[in-house]
Amino acid sequence: MQYRYEKEAYQFLAVYRFLGYALAVLFSQVSPTMAAMPAYQLYIILGMLGVYTALKVFSPLRWQARGAMTYLILSGDFILCILLVIYTNGLNSIFLLYSLTPIMTAALLFEERIALALAATASLSLSLTHLFLSQFTERFTWIMQGYNLTLLIVYTLFSFVVATVPYRINLNIRRRIEREAIIEERRRIAREIHDGVAQSLSYLNMKTKSVSDLLTSKNSVQALTELNEIREVVQDTYEDIRESIDQLSTEIKSVSILAALGNYVREFSSNNGIPVQFEISKPFTRLSPVAELQLLRIAQEALTNVRRHAMASSVEVTLRNTAAEVEMVVKDDGRGFKLEELEEYPPGYHGLAIIKERAEGLGGNVFITTAPDKGTEMKVTLPVEKVRL
Repeated sequence: MQYRYEKEAYQFLAVYRFLGYALAVLFSQVSPTMAAMPAYQLYIILGMLGVYTALKVFSPLRWQARGAMTYLILSGDFILCILLVIYTNGLNSIFLLYSLTPIMTAALLFEERIALALAATASLSLSLTHLFLSQFTERFTWIMQGYNLTLLIVYTLFSFVVATVPYRINLNIRRRIEREAIIEERRRIAREIHDGVAQSLSYLNMKTKSVSDLLTSKNSVQALTELNEIREVVQDTYEDIRESIDQLSTEIKSVSILAALGNYVREFSSNNGIPVQFEISKPFTRLSPVAELQLLRIAQEALTNVRRHAMASSVEVTLRNTAAEVEMVVKDDGRGFKLEELEEYPPGYHGLAIIKERAEGLGGNVFITTAPDKGTEMKVTLPVEKVRL
């Protein structure tokens, strides 16, 4: 209940559910014949529905888990509301507005197709109820009699509006966030290219001066060693720039972080001949576009470091989530290194700093476990409340 969108959705649903219940109570007093049942039955239903409404409000649906129980609870709520409407005179029921609550819940917290399915089922159920039961009982009138057809049309239209409008609004917001995230990401990559190239040029300037001095002193063996180091730095810088330019054109779009990361891991393994085991916990929390993009970039940077420096024969990439954190672990069986020597590394080894910057930008942390000849494990933890959609 601490997340803004979730809180606002729950608050709206709670207000609407209470409003629908209050209107049903009001209609039962203004026009007791609407329910077409003895007063004591109506009061029993109102009392039980009042308790149910309170339970739904104070024990909200934990939609983000996306487990079987979540869908079962939503389905149960929908079936109860439809049966309540049918039992209390169908299209003339005092609970018509209340019956829209499950559809609103699906529209605000689930996929559009679920909300549309509930809206269609509700409208079809009421239509069939009046078509068939009107032949056997006087409680239900023929669909073409009185205002039944008008009520059915209005109810159907309103159901589908309720099912689609929140999703469309959320979709537009998500697309805007995605555009902003991509623009910011391109700015970040441009800064990284600039900083990386500047650092490399500074290092190359120092090395070329050293080579010049060595050649002057006719120390050709040491000069050749220095030239080889220069060549390696130039190659690393070239690969840095090439990968950064590739990332500038990479967008997650409608693909989830799971699919995007899975695709990248497969490409990395195929291109570099390093087996990569990719594991993910399910169900996985839905992340914001910004968080998805940053997690993908962190994984790309981590695997790039493995390719360049680790001399690893295998890599493990694990993505999992708990109630409090989203965690990504990249582990290799390579040569490892001494953490205290990290700041002494030449240009091309600044990937961990980039990873740390990205993680901290999402309120997260980076933990490195390594030792010479013991491989390296990088764990990135992000707080769920900062990265969840």
